[in-house]
Amino acid sequence: MSESFSLTSPLPARRSAEVLRDRLIDHLIATKPKVGDKFLSDHDLVRSTQLSRPTVRRALADLHREGWIERRQGRGTFVGPRAALALDSRPTNGNGGEPSRRVTRLAVLIHLVGDFQHDWYSRAILEGMDKAAADLGVSIELLGESAGNVQQFSTRLMQSRPDVLALFTPLLPRLFMIGEALRLGIPCIGTGSFLAQPESGIPCIVEDGAQGSRLAIEHLIEMGHRKIAMVQRAYITPWIWERQRGYREALEAAGIEFDERMLCWLQPRDEHKHSDQLKRFLDRQQPTAVFFSNQAAVEPIAPLVNKGLRIGHDLSVVHFDQGPHCRNWLGLNATHVRIPLQEMGRQLAGWARDIVNGKMPKATQMLPCELVHGESVANLNKTKPGQGKA
Repeated sequence: MSESFSLTSPLPARRSAEVLRDRLIDHLIATKPKVGDKFLSDHDLVRSTQLSRPTVRRALADLHREGWIERRQGRGTFVGPRAALALDSRPTNGNGGEPSRRVTRLAVLIHLVGDFQHDWYSRAILEGMDKAAADLGVSIELLGESAGNVQQFSTRLMQSRPDVLALFTPLLPRLFMIGEALRLGIPCIGTGSFLAQPESGIPCIVEDGAQGSRLAIEHLIEMGHRKIAMVQRAYITPWIWERQRGYREALEAAGIEFDERMLCWLQPRDEHKHSDQLKRFLDRQQPTAVFFSNQAAVEPIAPLVNKGLRIGHDLSVVHFDQGPHCRNWLGLNATHVRIPLQEMGRQLAGWARDIVNGKMPKATQMLPCELVHGESVANLNKTKPGQGKA
């Protein structure tokens, strides 16, 4: 490979390492070598370019950090995995045309990487991404959060140099990762209510929580329910308030006065007491139906079901999220509000492609939810007096 590389024009006196890096990328794209092939050595490049060894090493260090080559101590320099994608981040013509990029490299930050059995949210988004990837020319790389280690995360980003970084509902303490990616010049997109706040400045796709809650409450009202409670874990997250807003709006639109006493807050620090708390709440308020704001809030009902509470008979239930665990806790396929996760994944893949082509998406896009009917809601319009009571 060393014999095939030559400079077509002299390198500038200043920033020669950066220009050499670009020329070597052009060379990799044009020659399409196989990953693992032997690459030019420091000595080869010093001889062919007449540049100093420190300049050549700076250029090769950049290529290694970005994944174009691999520097193996004592063995030499080899073609890296990024070269296999044959990417060109520069325009194809001098008139500012779109980049001649056949593949967009999208890195995805997963907080529960390796635990997709429980992380159903990320799994569904990735399925949507994967379905869109082939048509859009997008490759996907998974990143772990490195247990919050900034240096490890930064090193991983520098090595792979993705075109775009996507984050799925990042936890608040992990938002520093966005700053680190932006520092390295890597645009960020994502999902989740933290990113959806205007001050984040990050393009974000999020479900319309208020609309989803309205769907649930409107359905319960249509089925004859007037005493509808809402149960939620006391998370400090914006989506909690969005879903509660939809609950309240649907009640008021139906002429049902909102009552704070029909809200049950489950404190995260008291998880072992949640079931007892829910039982006392149901006994005290006597709702005919309960709307659970997310699948985690449904868990405390399992002991009550085991003790004889009949969902869909004694108590009607609708929950937000399509978490698969709800079926185990409720004992049946429940009516629920489905978040459009696969559509989120498809749109994130499209956004990544748009960003590479110079088109930045708007800051936040809200997607509507869908009500999926199950077996957990009694129709009080058809029941006899006294039925449907908790």
